[in-house]
Order: sequence, then structure tokens, then C-alpha cells
Amino acid sequence: MILAGGEGRRLRPATHTVPKPLMPVDGIPILHIILLQLRSAGFTHVTLSLGYRAHMIKASFGGNRWAGLDLDFSLEEEPLGTAGPLTLLPPFEDSTLVMNADLLTDIDFADLFTRHKKSQAVATIALAQQNIDIAHGVVEVDEEQQVTDFREKPRMSFLVSGGIYVLEPSLLTLLTPGGRRDMPALLAAAREQGERVEGYVFDGEWCDIGTPEQLERATAAFRADRSRYLSPKEQSQLWAGTGPAEEMVGG
Repeated sequence: MILAGGEGRRLRPATHTVPKPLMPVDGIPILHIILLQLRSAGFTHVTLSLGYRAHMIKASFGGNRWAGLDLDFSLEEEPLGTAGPLTLLPPFEDSTLVMNADLLTDIDFADLFTRHKKSQAVATIALAQQNIDIAHGVVEVDEEQQVTDFREKPRMSFLVSGGIYVLEPSLLTLLTPGGRRDMPALLAAAREQGERVEGYVFDGEWCDIGTPEQLERATAAFRADRSRYLSPKEQSQLWAGTGPAEEMVGG
């Protein structure tokens, strides 16, 4: 399931006319890149959770079959967060990958899914390493105000959620049908019940395209090494405007 219903407010004014999932990365809608990656990883059925400008996103695929993938469309009448849209779907029958529609990444989706299936976790979160350079000296003091540490312009490292999850059907019992809920709250509720939630740390490329600056960085990364994200065959099909069995243009 791909969460593609957001308004993309931080990308305005561009998203006044183009929904964020169709925002071009070097000429290719980010959502199309994600779907091709999922197909290459072995996925065959994807549900798109839509909201803002849903009609434009649906029209970009020309139907329920695109690039060898079966597509379903789920419509949010009002924003339900990053976990709430799961309640609009029929109950899961098996482990399901859920992700945001605004990510450029070279994560190995198949390996993530396989690792989860081998675990005892109800959820696995893809984690990316993020580094932040502090422009000033960082000082720590104890209760008596004595300096205990002083580091000049350190680099801080954090593991952040990559916006990609593999979830078990049992998690749906923790959601209220039609209610708003975000993924951190859902997974916190699972952990409170003693359920296992695992992290999958990957050290590849990960770009959120939520702001104009982030979109620019993602575009530069994709342009510099397209083969890192899409195979040469997929690239040629996209640039030619055609796809497998004419499906990329909805034929």
C-alpha cells in the first residue's frame, strides 16, 4: 500500500496544480519510480491510498493495470494520518508493505520484506541514517553546572524512519475504522501490548521530497546515477513513453 493522499503543503506553490506523488524527479513522477521499483522487487498488487487531487493520480495510470502491476485505489474523504487509511481496506491476509509516496530510495524492498517474514515482529520499520552538523560548540554540564564535555561543531547521527514499513494483519485490530491515526502511535500501541517491532537499517540512498530543496537534491541524485534506482530497460521505457505490453501509458 502506498500512502499518496497528502496535500504536499511544504511544496507549494507547485502542488497547487500537481499532487506531490506526481511531482517529477528529473522528468519522471516519483510515484511511477516507486511502482517500478516495487515491481522489480517482486510485488504484483499495489493499493494507492488517495486524497488530494485523487483524479489526477488515477488518470496517470489509465486504469487498474500498469507496468505489470494490478492497482487498486482507496479514497480518503478526509485526512486519516499515516495509519488510519489502512482501515479503509479489506483486512490483510498476509504481511503487507506500506510506504509513503514521496521517497526516492534505492532500498532493497525484497530484502526488507524477506527479513520481516523471518522475524517474529508484527512490524518492521525501514531506518535511514541521518547526520546533522552542528554549527556551534556543544557543551554538557552536570547538576552543579560543571562542564563535563565540550565538542567543537560535532556531527550528530540519528536513525530516522524511512516511511517504509512491513506490517502484520494483527495490527489492524488496534485501529478504529475510519479514525485518524499515525504510524508512530499505532506501533507504540503494539509495543505497549508486548508485540515486537523491529528496525531494518539500510545504508543506501534515501531522499524525502517534501520540500523544494529536498526535491532538488533528489532530482540531482537521480540524474547523476539513474541506474541506482531503475534498470536501463525501465529507464528507456519511461523516456520513450511506453511500457511493458503498452501498460505504462494505460494501453
